[in-house]
Amino acid sequence: MPTLYGEEHALLPRATGDLCTVINQATAIVGGKLFYAAGTYTFTDGNVQIRQRKLFSIDLSNPVTAHTTIKSNIYKSIDTPSGFPVNSDAGIGIYTNTTIYFYDPSISNSKIWTYNADTEEFKEITVADDQNVPEQIYAGGWASDPATGMMYYTGSYRNSQKKRKRSWGWLTSGKEEENLLEKRAPTRPWMQILDASEGDDKVKWLEGAGRGPTLLYGTLQYVRYGKKGILVGFGGVDPDDHSQFADPNVGSYRDMRDIFVFDIDSQRWFTIQATGGNGIRDIPDGRLSFCSGVSAAPDDSSFQITIYGGYKLSNVAATNRVHVLILPTFQWLDVTPSDQRLGDDRWGRQTNKCAMWNDAQMIVFGGQIQGNNARNNTPVNTGACNATHPPLVVLDTTVFEWTDEFNPNRSYSQPKQVYELIGGDWRGLAGRKEPPNGFDNTLLEDIFATTVQRIDQPTAFSATSPSPSTSTSAGSNPNNNTDSEPSGPNTAGIAGGVVGGVLGIALIVGLIWFFFIRKRQPEEEDMPSIPLATGIAPTGRHQMMRYEKPELDGSQQPLQAQAGAAGNGEVFDALKQNAQPGNEVAMELPGDERLRPGLERAPSNGRSVYELDSGETRGELPGSR
Repeated sequence: MPTLYGEEHALLPRATGDLCTVINQATAIVGGKLFYAAGTYTFTDGNVQIRQRKLFSIDLSNPVTAHTTIKSNIYKSIDTPSGFPVNSDAGIGIYTNTTIYFYDPSISNSKIWTYNADTEEFKEITVADDQNVPEQIYAGGWASDPATGMMYYTGSYRNSQKKRKRSWGWLTSGKEEENLLEKRAPTRPWMQILDASEGDDKVKWLEGAGRGPTLLYGTLQYVRYGKKGILVGFGGVDPDDHSQFADPNVGSYRDMRDIFVFDIDSQRWFTIQATGGNGIRDIPDGRLSFCSGVSAAPDDSSFQITIYGGYKLSNVAATNRVHVLILPTFQWLDVTPSDQRLGDDRWGRQTNKCAMWNDAQMIVFGGQIQGNNARNNTPVNTGACNATHPPLVVLDTTVFEWTDEFNPNRSYSQPKQVYELIGGDWRGLAGRKEPPNGFDNTLLEDIFATTVQRIDQPTAFSATSPSPSTSTSAGSNPNNNTDSEPSGPNTAGIAGGVVGGVLGIALIVGLIWFFFIRKRQPEEEDMPSIPLATGIAPTGRHQMMRYEKPELDGSQQPLQAQAGAAGNGEVFDALKQNAQPGNEVAMELPGDERLRPGLERAPSNGRSVYELDSGETRGELPGSR
């Protein structure tokens, strides 16, 4: 079986056959298409786990069969230019209404490859003010607001290891080099903002603001609360906390009750303590490399962040559980479908990506599928093609059930599980507007009392019509050669005269018919309008057929050894722990790592929120070490 991470794969000249597996790809929905690139791929007619110099896309204007291999007539591919990061495993696809940014913080912050889905053009752009952005090893959390052209990135590994760098002094040849590492590793990362509001040619990094949590292998989502929106992050690993493992190079899993909120308008971080909607069992165990998507109630009275999969510490394996975080009450619900046959069945999935369509369907795409308990966590989709473990599954977020087909016309209604907890009905009308213990902060009360206006992302781009300046002439013909021999008769002018004469005759005949023939016929009654055929989707916003901003992944590959990242190169590898091939029974064991030895939480006095300071003199983040 091929090594999944850290192995260089040969590049094939082209992809053929059905797509069986895709891992660590960058994914985004732009212009009504699901785009993906980089990572590794397995096709029915190709080698296993290979790189591709391709950008792939799936047209989401048509139904797509789920829970099977992706047929070769469903996806399209185009060649990527030389220099495109085909070897990247960062899996970061941030985007605007028209353009995908394939960002890899370990490669470059000043040069980013883009693809404009409207003009169908690749471009490596130069980003201004990149001095504000440190180089990083692992991916952090990212989110996009395509309506404004703002993209956000925070966290990662290298820029959070100030304390740990001191123990790595033996890696360097002298004190001066160790100090250099210290300077490149601020204790808390800044929120990095990529501003493309003025177009792809004027992209710049804004000065980082609001030091907050170190997101690593968790998720970050844009949600339309406040004056300009908020970013919600949680899960993954805290690389500054080593309480759970004897290995000092291993960070602890974050408690999924810790929800980090960044208010874009005030540039401030807050932490809110989530609770279980029906008790502690609704709170997901700590996990990394999962994916998430956002849905909004039809009236914007509540928002739901649905998560799926990931790698769980408690089981030392991947999971197939589905949870939803409800805002603004900050309550978790375990909404795992009772019938998992159209999902991953008894298996778990990690490093997967999620893309939300119209609030109603969360496309779970790619990732590694493996047994979901410590006795059997062997990957099952990294070898030859196996249709039992498909690359794409679809969760209907109106009922939290897996479905066998993606339906582009599916409209959203608030799930029953949600409104039974917070009040209201399928339209929204949520009765609860704050956590059970309230907001212990007037700023948060104001933020969650306001929503940003919904602006739908375009699902298609209009065809560009030739402008008058592009009509054929000696001065504008791109094929015109000024050194060629004189041309013959003006055939274009002759043809135009002939066509004009024919059209003139046709016009005269039409007028004769209208005045002498049609007028003689008795006038008929007005024909009644024909109603829409059953099944044709309404298009008005009032009918809730909106197309919501597709939400990206918050998932990354498990922690892996990388040169220079740790002393002996040994970092906790989730895939190598307790694997016992041959045991085919994949049953998830119960587990709860929330009460972790050695990890202390700041006293909350019964309240649900504390604020993270954005100044230079504030101490460490409460609840982390």
